[in-house]
Amino acid sequence: MKIIVEAGGTKCKWGLIDNQIRTVETIGFNPNCGHPDGLLGIAQAVAEVAKNEPDSVLYFGAGCGNQQNQELVRSTLKRVFTYAEIKVCSDLEGAAIALFGNQQGIAAILGTGAAAGYYNGKVIERQAPSLGYLLGDEGSGSYIGKTLIVKALRNELSTDLCNRFFDFAQTTKVELIKNVYSAQPVNAYLAKFVQFTSENISEPEITELVAGAFELFHQKHIAPLNISNLTVGFVGGVAWQFADILRKQYKGVEIIILKDAFDSLCKLQDQ
Repeated sequence: MKIIVEAGGTKCKWGLIDNQIRTVETIGFNPNCGHPDGLLGIAQAVAEVAKNEPDSVLYFGAGCGNQQNQELVRSTLKRVFTYAEIKVCSDLEGAAIALFGNQQGIAAILGTGAAAGYYNGKVIERQAPSLGYLLGDEGSGSYIGKTLIVKALRNELSTDLCNRFFDFAQTTKVELIKNVYSAQPVNAYLAKFVQFTSENISEPEITELVAGAFELFHQKHIAPLNISNLTVGFVGGVAWQFADILRKQYKGVEIIILKDAFDSLCKLQDQ
């Protein structure tokens, strides 16, 4: 048995490959803002479903772009999948493989978090720093949610939209601020408000908010790569939900948009 994991800040998909592909969905995990015990509990639940010990676990995860976090995730998974060969890679690498296989391109993630890099057909060769939801992640679900919340709290949306927003949030301004600062994990909580933007995307204020977030994503993540004439591929729920706005942003550029990388990664490993 092989296990393939696509782990984001909001949810994880686990592919159990053993003559067939079984899919298990769990809550998300990011080592930058989640405790290893959280991942341990998730992995134990998946092991109960898998029943058989896997030969290998290939984990593509948010926050796994550095060796320290890769080792943290690997050692945590090893506590559950004792005899498996475990490899931990960044979610961006998984996105690039799903988008381009062994061809080059610019791979981007727009989900709970955001990232982009130049993929040479084998590895991510160059990448602008993502910095996470507090310092970066421009264009992501957490960024859009945070921007929307700030506008609502500062009454920078129309009265009607503000009222609709707080009806959606089912809370007051005071409680909303408390919720943001106490949420665990905060990035996933912020990203929940993407649903409001999706439901109200026909409103010019909301369209402008999302388009502005995507423009900032381009400025901070794509433009610094200083590469032209390559296909730009996007993976993630935010890219998928707002594909029309994204396509307008990259008018004249060949782009690919996938809701997630999971199916492609599982099929590649099942071959």
